[in-house]
Amino acid sequence: MSAIAAQHLVKRFKEKVAVDDISFEVPEGHMLVLVGPSGCGKTTTLRMLAGLEPVSSGAIRFGERDMTEIRPRDRNLAMVFQDYAIFPHMTVYENIAYGLRSRHAPGALIKQRVPDAARLFHIDPFLKRKPRQLSGGERQRVALARALVRDATLYLYDEPLANLDAQLRLEAREDILLLHRQKGMPSIYVTHDQSEAMALGDTIAVMRDGQIQQMGSGQDLYERPINEFVAFFIGTPSINLFDVDLVADGEDIWARNAGMDLLLPAELREKVASYVGKQVRLGIRPEDYHVPKKAPFPVGEENTVQGYVNVIEPTSVGSTVYCTSLEEEAKDFTVTFKLRLPASYIGKEIPLAINTRKLHLFDKETGASLIHSVKVPIALSEKAG
Repeated sequence: MSAIAAQHLVKRFKEKVAVDDISFEVPEGHMLVLVGPSGCGKTTTLRMLAGLEPVSSGAIRFGERDMTEIRPRDRNLAMVFQDYAIFPHMTVYENIAYGLRSRHAPGALIKQRVPDAARLFHIDPFLKRKPRQLSGGERQRVALARALVRDATLYLYDEPLANLDAQLRLEAREDILLLHRQKGMPSIYVTHDQSEAMALGDTIAVMRDGQIQQMGSGQDLYERPINEFVAFFIGTPSINLFDVDLVADGEDIWARNAGMDLLLPAELREKVASYVGKQVRLGIRPEDYHVPKKAPFPVGEENTVQGYVNVIEPTSVGSTVYCTSLEEEAKDFTVTFKLRLPASYIGKEIPLAINTRKLHLFDKETGASLIHSVKVPIALSEKAG
């Protein structure tokens, strides 16, 4: 049985539906990440779990107990906020101990746990300091240490890294994973950063307009997105999307527009047969373009396109290349190579081999994938996807 369950949660603010019938389960020791653009309902969902927002309909269960109407203070939660929420007039020691004192924990327990938590997050030299004497990363660690000293049923994180710079974000991710492993309890993490979601989540739920679009591992969402929104939202750089016509030529099916003519692999024919003669959306991940001579698959006219190179951006593992298609209504697209493309290629046309076994195809009107269906390990709302 799952430790935490949300069952058909709905939240309305007058006429606006902020969360629209979502369901999920979070087992013990598991971290679920809610990810999506601003206004998608992820923070509202977290606040309902915490009891900070009343539920319009649906239920929240911790194990066998219905928590839907239980007060926040009686839910035994630990929460880490975006703005740290530490008290400026208290020392680091007092801030970490606050949750234990408010629950009337024995003094001996406080004296043991506070220094232990501070050492774990490397802030033990600062126990006598006030928050104004700390950096942003150190303040965030105070908030994490305060959560660690609690024996909570559920750990909630509301975009706790949003105010940190890039390097501190990476360090704080490790701290959060350390806290999660130390406690071994269910955790729910909210973020708009899909890279953060991929790094932290055992399971990721992609939200849009108050609904869960898809749930699964980061690999599931990246390789088998069930709609165009998930495909575009998950992945950096984002997937390239093109309008193409599906055209039959004997037993073959081609994806065609003015800038490309790609032969679909045999395993996709049956899945897209009903769309022959129609226009669909074609998705190509940036890493599925290759330099023809170095491609790990056979290359021919049926899987090669031309691109005009606008910008080459060196990366730690190769190059990100920003290209334009060669057609009257040119389309920008992005390519990533695991090699350094010389700057001399800027302003030139280059051939690009495409791994057609990695193509994604979507219904142009609904956005639904023509290739992948819902396959997730954790319960999903009937409305989702």
